Amino acid sequence: MRKLVLCMVLGMLFSACEKAIPIVDPTALDDRNIYVRAYKYFNGDLIDTSKVFEINGDIIKMDHIYITLSGAEFVSQDNQDTTRTESDLTMVDLLTTSEVKLAQLPSGSYNGRLNYHIGLDSARAHTSPENLEASNPLASGVVWGGPDLGHSFFQMEGRVFDALDTVFTTPKSTFTWRIASQLLVINPSEKRNFSVGSNLDVYFVINLDVDKLFLGLQPSQMPEIFSDPTSSADLTQAIILRNNLESEFIFKL
Repeated sequence: MRKLVLCMVLGMLFSACEKAIPIVDPTALDDRNIYVRAYKYFNGDLIDTSKVFEINGDIIKMDHIYITLSGAEFVSQDNQDTTRTESDLTMVDLLTTSEVKLAQLPSGSYNGRLNYHIGLDSARAHTSPENLEASNPLASGVVWGGPDLGHSFFQMEGRVFDALDTVFTTPKSTFTWRIASQLLVINPSEKRNFSVGSNLDVYFVINLDVDKLFLGLQPSQMPEIFSDPTSSADLTQAIILRNNLESEFIFKL
């Protein structure tokens, strides 16, 4: 009996002394050094989720602007060399962060084209969040539109208020606009001449005028845009949003 008690005590002591094995966050291993730094404005003012803006006859507040970038590569001017990165997917809310990881390039001088996608390939676009690794930014599910629509690669969310409101705390409606169809993927190609230094990050700057994303669109009249290819009316609105984004998401020289 004494031996049994002694074994139990020793077992408890060894259990108490065990240390949890640390799990390395895969995102911490992301060594991308080429970034997009976005400055966001609305009618010339720095955008803020607490601010009220007037657009196309509506009074709104912006809540989220999710964007997904993937497939970055650098192609030399003579088209002889192409450099791609293994970590090629970033999804962020532009209202809460201004830096978007884009690519990893070795140290050296670069003269050519920087290509990337605002969008996803078909396989990743339709892989549900629960089937993704926890490190995948799409695993959060915030841009998941279901198995038919897949993940949005651009998504704007906001609230619409009554024009006579004085405190703007209770919206009369909300809006969520999604660019999701493979037909609408944007493929920017930027001519670039730059150098990458050892252990240094390179930033390309974008001045994003969010108000210009609303050209031809009115939140109160279009509470949902799904990029649904089976609905000509919905797809037309998504194409307008897509074209607005393509016109605005351009690197500053």
